[in-house]
Amino acid sequence: MIKNIVFDMGGVMFHFWPQKALDELPPDDRAAIENAVYRHPDWRRFDRGDFTEEEVIERAKARVPERLHGEIVRFVKWYDLNAPVEGMEELARDVSTAGYPVYLLSNTSTAYHRFREKIPALRYFTGEFISADYRLLKPDREIYLKFCEVFSLLPEECLFIDDWDQNIDAAKNAGMDGIVFGGDAEVLRRELNEKGIL
Repeated sequence: MIKNIVFDMGGVMFHFWPQKALDELPPDDRAAIENAVYRHPDWRRFDRGDFTEEEVIERAKARVPERLHGEIVRFVKWYDLNAPVEGMEELARDVSTAGYPVYLLSNTSTAYHRFREKIPALRYFTGEFISADYRLLKPDREIYLKFCEVFSLLPEECLFIDDWDQNIDAAKNAGMDGIVFGGDAEVLRRELNEKGIL
């Protein structure tokens, strides 16, 4: 029986991929920024808490020409380029109103603690679990178990919503139920309704 609803952040509660800003760059500059920031192994290490935001910026700057250093800062601070996912604040409110504790489980850096106010839906959340705070990452099984331990939850009573298939598969392997979010809050609302949650 599902008693707790758990949301990912990037791509679920808050848009992550700064597509519009990337599309405005010349193709060579775009490729350089993507390779220096998002596609570089440092990005996952950043989410795991290995580096501060300032350290990631300096390391990424070393991979591109000096003329792109300002862009590196802009794209490492991706949260200034994005906004909440449409309809998700209302959905979180309705899930909470229906009597379900709502939680966040996200791969993200400690910079989250500075930009979390950009996500108004968090006012309805009972708890927030950020990967960098615990030096764990999805889809490793340990992060789901640690999340449940921190909030004294049973995995089988949790429904996890994430936009990556592999993260949902891992949650299921840890004992949770799961839904892959495709970007549409109304579709997710119907899926929750089918599970008897809304």
